[in-house]
Amino acid sequence: MEKPSHVVLVAGEASGDFLGAKLALALKREVPGIRLSGMGGQAMAGAGVEMVQRSEELALVGIVEVLPKLGLILRTLREMKRHLAQTRPDLLILIDFPDFNFRLGKAAAKLGIKVLYYVCPQVWAWRRKRAKDMAGFVNRLAAIFPFEEKFMSELAPELRSDFVGHPLLDQAEPHRSETDFWPLPDNCLPVGILPGSRHSEITRILPVMFEAARIMRQKRPELCFVLPLAPGLKTRALEPYLDKAPEGLTILPGKSRMVMEKTKVLLVASGTATLEAALVGTPFVVVYKTGWINYFLAKSLVKVEFIAMPNLVAGREVVRELIQAEATGENLAQEALKLLEPGRARQEMKEGLQEIRLSMGGPGASRATALIAKEMIEEYGD
Repeated sequence: MEKPSHVVLVAGEASGDFLGAKLALALKREVPGIRLSGMGGQAMAGAGVEMVQRSEELALVGIVEVLPKLGLILRTLREMKRHLAQTRPDLLILIDFPDFNFRLGKAAAKLGIKVLYYVCPQVWAWRRKRAKDMAGFVNRLAAIFPFEEKFMSELAPELRSDFVGHPLLDQAEPHRSETDFWPLPDNCLPVGILPGSRHSEITRILPVMFEAARIMRQKRPELCFVLPLAPGLKTRALEPYLDKAPEGLTILPGKSRMVMEKTKVLLVASGTATLEAALVGTPFVVVYKTGWINYFLAKSLVKVEFIAMPNLVAGREVVRELIQAEATGENLAQEALKLLEPGRARQEMKEGLQEIRLSMGGPGASRATALIAKEMIEEYGD
């Protein structure tokens, strides 16, 4: 009897866990009987991936935040290398998370394991020499933004890159069940608060968002606020900040897409959620705030004009970015209140978000990536 194909998937953050889960389901459809193992979170486990290591504690931002957990990161990396050496999978799929996954990918290459990298690391933004580095251990790259395929072909032409589209487009019309009720009253004007999924983001960004929400409510008493708790984040992570929460706050675990669709304006931490909000089309303001050491290091290295992916896709500032010193409650409240009014600012942003949506292509990224994986398994199966 033929041995079933074995693929290891590795994701290190909530966004990668989401993508890994969608990809796992697509792989099961395209490669019947496939065995899936690896590192991820709740979503990947729910999709049937055998969890060798959990990733929830590894989602960190910046050098300063990494240092206290360096021991945990190195232990996890050793365990994943051991898993590869013991199981010798047909394929390793690395999902974003480059500082960890580059090391794991190089170890896989030494073992003769083929590597598919899903979600191009942002080498076009900083540390561009890593594109050449990738070519040394990555066999195929599945890019989720249209400009990445062209960029990678220029930086590392020896690395085969394919644009597969963005997985968020597969959620254009999300399924609603009877249990997906909207808990906010009809007589309030809802505003969404999305502070990110990492504990460091909660620490630095949530207080700013709560301050902005209090200011907004003072000026518009009919406002109410809803915070969708990111997957893998526990309510207790918010407890130190709830005494400064605005009146009318509802915490809604795991319902970010619903919040984006049903609110009038959003306050969003820089990250994957900014692109999801852009695709939904709800006007929003982007907030980015980190430690000053991290900020100055990043500022000296980053080669792009914007930090929010919607603006990078558009090539202009469609969405207002409040970065570091500008990320204050007063500034955030002011920008968000502008977008609540049915005037020029709101209309221009909605038109810009629609342009971004059209430029991103259509759905099918998970299936397209699964087909690349299937092709690699068959090509290198012997």
